[in-house]
Amino acid sequence: MGFEITDGTGKGNSAGVDATGRLLVRAINETIFQNAAEEGEAYFIGTPIITATTANESALLYVKNNEDSPLVLGDFFIVAEATASGSPNMFRINWYKNPTSISSGTAIPALNQNFGSSDTLDADIEYGVEGSTVTGGSLAATLSFPIGQFNNFMANLILEKGSSFVVTVTPPAGNTNMPVQFGTRSIKYVEQY
Repeated sequence: MGFEITDGTGKGNSAGVDATGRLLVRAINETIFQNAAEEGEAYFIGTPIITATTANESALLYVKNNEDSPLVLGDFFIVAEATASGSPNMFRINWYKNPTSISSGTAIPALNQNFGSSDTLDADIEYGVEGSTVTGGSLAATLSFPIGQFNNFMANLILEKGSSFVVTVTPPAGNTNMPVQFGTRSIKYVEQY
């Protein structure tokens, strides 16, 4: 005795079975970031172009998660367009874990990647300027990148509620003019069952 699986919409469609007894299905494979964007829970967080006019360290971006759920920060990009008088042709970024603020920061909202969604991200987000400093926190990582290239990398950082990070830039010695920009994609983490 057999049974029938129907689609439940009243259209009369039923599931098929192939000659070996396997149920015929069609699946769509997408990343968690694609799914979150469809649900209106994916965001771009980034700075405008900031011009570093010295070779000193400057805070670029501060993010503190105020959501009840964790934020998953995925791929990151950083680019330094050029440097005037700087040598060598590399710059450095520092990651700070759980700082409390940056000086001279300007608030900026996260951009929802689903333009049809009105959902917003509950986070404190500020971008800095030349000479912005970091208050509190601890240095978590230092990375070096070439100037004049688009540098994209995966990190998959998790920001629990109340945690924060800052990214700073240090141009090469002798720099007098280096435009730089930093950004990341993030999603609200919702456990799927």
